[in-house]
Amino acid sequence: MKRIIMSLAFLFGLTGTVAVVQAEESVPLKSVDISLDQATLKKGLHVFTDVCMGCHSLRYMTWKKLMEYPEIGLTREEVDDLRDDVPLNTAMLTELSESDAKDSYGIVPPDLSLITRAREGGGAYIYSLLLGFEHDPQGRVMDGNYNIYYPGHRIAMADPLGWLDHEPEDEVDLKEQARDVASFLAFVGDPHQLERQLIGKWVILFLIALTFVFWLLKRAVWRDVEH
Repeated sequence: MKRIIMSLAFLFGLTGTVAVVQAEESVPLKSVDISLDQATLKKGLHVFTDVCMGCHSLRYMTWKKLMEYPEIGLTREEVDDLRDDVPLNTAMLTELSESDAKDSYGIVPPDLSLITRAREGGGAYIYSLLLGFEHDPQGRVMDGNYNIYYPGHRIAMADPLGWLDHEPEDEVDLKEQARDVASFLAFVGDPHQLERQLIGKWVILFLIALTFVFWLLKRAVWRDVEH
């Protein structure tokens, strides 16, 4: 009987601990206006290549596609300045090897091609994560890897934008960088979304017009019928 009581106490204690952890992890994401206009996407691309690409790749985005998508609208010269002489058809891959990544971070940083589709919140998750670095409230050693928006709050990635100890005058610029790269990754995750939305609007207009035509046809057919 004593063992049963101790087991139940352990079970309820563990359940309570899990509930506390889940409560800690359910921090509402920061609100952000994800924009897919050309200027924002270009700035987001530069933030990605200057900051994120040191560790992360975009396996489903090639340098050539950056010129082909009108939403980004890069010229050949602009792409050449970014790609370091790799072939145009090459995916946007980091130069960080898996072995070096494991030595430095303990894990291989994930590919970010579909990150906004894989994480709840999409672009808002990326934006919040970049601005979510804080000093560890418990004062543990990995101070720069405490993030209030990451599950468990312990993240292998160090603060990439320098948000943790930024100066007040840099806050607006860092928020803009986070928004720009979040917007760029949202586009990379679904590069045809603007085209699809435009087609959807035309389909709705067509259906409205078709409904009106059918209503006129119904009136013409039943006009001389006594009800």
